[in-house]
Amino acid sequence: MGRLISAEFRKILTTKMWWALLIPTVALAALWSIAGNYLIGAVVDQIDNSVVAAQLRLNFNNLPWSTLMFARTVNISAIFPIVFGALAMSSEINRRTITTSYLTAPNRGSLLSAKAVTYAAWGLLFGVVITGVASIGMAIASRPEQLPDAVSWLEIAASGIVSCMLWTLLGMGVGALFGNPIASIISLLLYTLLVENLIGLALPDHWPGILINGSANGLTGSVASQLVVDKVPNIGALMTGEAQELFSNAIRTAAGAGGAYDWWISGLIFAAWTAAFAVAGWLMSKTRDIT
Repeated sequence: MGRLISAEFRKILTTKMWWALLIPTVALAALWSIAGNYLIGAVVDQIDNSVVAAQLRLNFNNLPWSTLMFARTVNISAIFPIVFGALAMSSEINRRTITTSYLTAPNRGSLLSAKAVTYAAWGLLFGVVITGVASIGMAIASRPEQLPDAVSWLEIAASGIVSCMLWTLLGMGVGALFGNPIASIISLLLYTLLVENLIGLALPDHWPGILINGSANGLTGSVASQLVVDKVPNIGALMTGEAQELFSNAIRTAAGAGGAYDWWISGLIFAAWTAAFAVAGWLMSKTRDIT
């Protein structure tokens, strides 16, 4: 298994694909983080000077709003780990280089396991890069009082890294199912960026949080939104239970996780989707004719 994993890493490192995707990943994450945090700072200024803020006696400027944009940056930048994962199997199947890989491995199962381990590691790497760039952008564009503390930053960063890893493996499963890189990438991007958003608009309450993108956004967005809500010390004394729920949902929507469940439930749902596509891709790859 160790040699197969090493071989998979060499396959990736000897091509341009990994850095060709990593460069736009860094650019997109930096753009979203810096521009988004500047924007959210301006919006919070308007809210803090509003009549509602005065009535609630809340200083909205002292809340960690930057975590909301952190979550959004991770979620939008995840399109590159998705593409990277989608090419894992589909490009080899399309070019028929998978035949040599199968013939040189002890069996198909061991090769597919090695690929899963390899691309999980690369998904973690993409997650570290994305969260790192998002953190730098957050530090540059956010005001000090709107930054999270160290523990909160670790929580949101960890959720972002896990999300990128799961997206990579889900993309790998879809690529193995289709066996065609163009079809795999277009289907994934079209679904995550458009189709699911349209479906989510027609679903009530928490139903969007059960979907693939909804659960992925919930993994990061629910962590970010809860960090903000927890920092409002007197919300419970000044709001009714229904008002508190509306406030919490509004913050969650601002984090890009409207309709999502708590982070751990969203994480389990997203992991289940990932496992379903990974297993389906595994089964398809084990039976696909490679001649």
